[in-house]
Amino acid sequence: MTAGVAWALVAAVGFGFTQTMNRKSNLLVGAFRTAFGLLVAVELILILRTATAGEFSLLRVAPVSSLLAFGTSAVIHYALAWTLLAFSQQQIGVARTGAVTSAAPLVGTILAAIVLGESLTAWTAVGVVLVVVGVSLVSLSRSPLHGGRWRLPTFGLAVAVCWGVSPMFIRKGLEGLDAPVLGLTVGLGASLILHAVGLTLLGAWRQSEWDPGALRWMLAGGVTGAVGISAQWISFGLTTIAIAITVQQLAVLVVVVLAPLMFDAAFERINLPLIAGTASVLAGSGVVVWAG
Repeated sequence: MTAGVAWALVAAVGFGFTQTMNRKSNLLVGAFRTAFGLLVAVELILILRTATAGEFSLLRVAPVSSLLAFGTSAVIHYALAWTLLAFSQQQIGVARTGAVTSAAPLVGTILAAIVLGESLTAWTAVGVVLVVVGVSLVSLSRSPLHGGRWRLPTFGLAVAVCWGVSPMFIRKGLEGLDAPVLGLTVGLGASLILHAVGLTLLGAWRQSEWDPGALRWMLAGGVTGAVGISAQWISFGLTTIAIAITVQQLAVLVVVVLAPLMFDAAFERINLPLIAGTASVLAGSGVVVWAG
């Protein structure tokens, strides 16, 4: 197992727990404030880590182009995608959202081949197809809500697109500043500023009463999110985007295991199509690792 794959596995575990914590907070204070609160917690941990490592001094020689690339990636991946993630969890539940967003490798792999010139082997393509088949099976799993009719997972698919696009900017940023966690810290900070402005313009701060219980889930998600996101950015610098982004979809296994244990909602229940879809996602990830 290469270092890039190992870091991608760490990211997958971190993201699996973070998505579950995200859903817990989402139930208490809504999608907008959940996404922002979790990201604030992640950023505070990242600032502490980066300051301790003494990496902020690297900003004096960091190219502006790299900082812009990191900021763009963070806005797409976090301010936009994490908000959409919270809405998707409201729409179809955390387990199915975790599986649907696993379509990200399809977007990321194709873009990496076109934009960055990364090779796309036949086996890598097979792995990506298995992931997409798995997502399709999850989408066909019947929701017990609304008379059993399935709702198109629009928000989840939008998250997958965002998560497939953002690694392109990370890779571009790393070309000028080979310090992924520092780049993440700076990019996420810029993203949070824009996020706060957007929430203010939308009046999202006062949409519902604040439940103090959400804070502990945000803090827990901040810890697991900081680990997962840091590992993700490191993996993008050590292996191809196709391999890193596909392995990270193993987060769906963590989510599917945790969801029925932590939530009572009907649409969190596990059924055969969901299990089959998850198995296909895992098989696709395994093929991509083997091919790499």
